[in-house]
Amino acid sequence: MPEFPSSEGDADTAFREEDAGFSAHHRVEVADSDGQSPRLDIVAILDGLRSAPEESGIRGAGTVIDWGLNFGIVELPLFAAQIPGAPFETVVVYFDDQGWIVAYLPKDRPAAAVWKHKRRDDSANQNYDPSEVLERNLLVLAISEVLKANDVDAEEVSHSDVGYYDWQNPSCDAFVLFSGASDGGESDRISFVIPRTIASIQSSAAVAMTEQTEQGGSDIATLAIDGETVVSTSNEKPLDSSGFTLKRDAEETSLHRMTVRISGSNAATGVTMLVYDKP
Repeated sequence: MPEFPSSEGDADTAFREEDAGFSAHHRVEVADSDGQSPRLDIVAILDGLRSAPEESGIRGAGTVIDWGLNFGIVELPLFAAQIPGAPFETVVVYFDDQGWIVAYLPKDRPAAAVWKHKRRDDSANQNYDPSEVLERNLLVLAISEVLKANDVDAEEVSHSDVGYYDWQNPSCDAFVLFSGASDGGESDRISFVIPRTIASIQSSAAVAMTEQTEQGGSDIATLAIDGETVVSTSNEKPLDSSGFTLKRDAEETSLHRMTVRISGSNAATGVTMLVYDKP
């Protein structure tokens, strides 16, 4: 868990840990040798995040929910999928003049909501490496947006540059992510094993239609675990995520299977995310 400085010299931190769920954090290095200059320009970042970048395809205009002389907190609506009708996913970013940037989902949102889905007709899908799922998650993108607002020439961060933390489940200190896709019908099964040594697991899943379909159609995309649907979407809401309970005997190692299904000839992607206590 990152250690945040106090706000405005008060004893309490400005970071609202009681509101935060799954998160990613990054700290900007000191730019000058004496270490006295602020690492982040709070006013510049607030101004930059208030407006939506033109044709960015990443986010909409941010909403400032709190700020002071040395910190800011902004809600950023991010595009979790470039699909007509897909809802924004709200990511909150905290930043301060000591260089801390924390991007987090509100505490009531499932961790799998951080995944950014690709369209089937996206040329980047060719030779798609599943490991890119981690590099393109919304928390990493939100931190990069703060850096760009602070310095237009700033480099974007990647998955390997950040640390992750679940503020509502402090005993869970690791996560694993399984992704699958279907170009019609049911996808191949993705199997995973949960060792009996893992006591606590927070399970969530997300699924999206990755091809535009006719509005008012009856297409449905689902993600199932062990044959039971845990999250589904339709043409009216082509992207959704949800938490679920992974059925297992905590005293035994268990085998589980994930599948993604889409009706008709459309396409869908899905992800299962397990945040757990590392033995």
